[in-house]
Amino acid sequence: MKIIDNAKNSDVELAIINDTLAQIALSGISITSIWVANFLVALKSKPLILLTGPTESAKETLVNCFSNILTMGNFYQYQTMMGHPWWASHTSDVVTYTRTQSRFNTLKLESIIEEASLPQNRGRYFIAELIKISPGELEEYFSETAFQLQHKELMRLPTSHFSEPIPFPPNLSIVGTIDTINFNRLDRDLLSQATILDCYPVKPISGLPSENFSPNTFNEKSLLHSSIRDPQQAFWKLSKILVRFSSGLLPFLQVKQVLQEFRSVRSDNSIFEGIVYLANSWSYTGEGLFDRDSRINLQIALDLAISQSLLLPQSEKIAKSINLQKRLHKILDSEFPQASTYLNQLNPA
Repeated sequence: MKIIDNAKNSDVELAIINDTLAQIALSGISITSIWVANFLVALKSKPLILLTGPTESAKETLVNCFSNILTMGNFYQYQTMMGHPWWASHTSDVVTYTRTQSRFNTLKLESIIEEASLPQNRGRYFIAELIKISPGELEEYFSETAFQLQHKELMRLPTSHFSEPIPFPPNLSIVGTIDTINFNRLDRDLLSQATILDCYPVKPISGLPSENFSPNTFNEKSLLHSSIRDPQQAFWKLSKILVRFSSGLLPFLQVKQVLQEFRSVRSDNSIFEGIVYLANSWSYTGEGLFDRDSRINLQIALDLAISQSLLLPQSEKIAKSINLQKRLHKILDSEFPQASTYLNQLNPA
């Protein structure tokens, strides 16, 4: 476990990252600060998050520790739901139990949407988590919801249809976990509103921390003010941060250009989504969330933004073209380990 060096308690976002790492360590496992920061940046950037990976990647532990730190354990702000009743496969009426679970989850989602929308709660963060979802829940709760959220409102949820559109509160995130090492559901609607985070098997800690853990009390309004989802605001923030790095975005733009040359379909919004992610990689006070050194923070953020915003949506096309892979490796291999590893996974041979 690596704690961000010299984190200032006055910076809400850095304190959340460090307290989450400490809480995770108390559960007996260790992950890097980069992946906690990646979850935080994803939370700021889009309303939906999907964590994929094997069971032993402790996806639920990350979400649980992070959410409890952020909400200070407030039950009304952090709700967990069993995404799919896997146990029902051993019963004689799988369909009934699945529908019942879906209805229960929808009722809880409707409740947390209503709670987050109350005027007195607009300065508080709410998280709804669906654990171990199946392809069915992925389609209903994420793909269909993402399609609607392009207009920032909902007309329906699984088992429920509203008489008029309901605004989706900006202080609510819906998080899902999927036990898979080969996530290939990459429809454009889903990717427009959801960040896909690959999680890896975690390392157990031989001895639990002996020191007492005392979480900070956070001002959730600071995190909400820090969240940017509008590309124009993101460009404005980045222009101030990167004034000392005139060619800071060049690798991101080079990868986008190479992908565009090989694409046979119309241009998409991946560049704007990447810029939003990069802008959210600095806190409201201007501190790097991956590293206190702005140059290193930019390097790590670019690596993740390229992987998640540019490479992942085009993974099928990249996997089919050796020439495309070679051109991408030429840009990425020397300085972007995460993106390079992702490319290698697309074509292990």
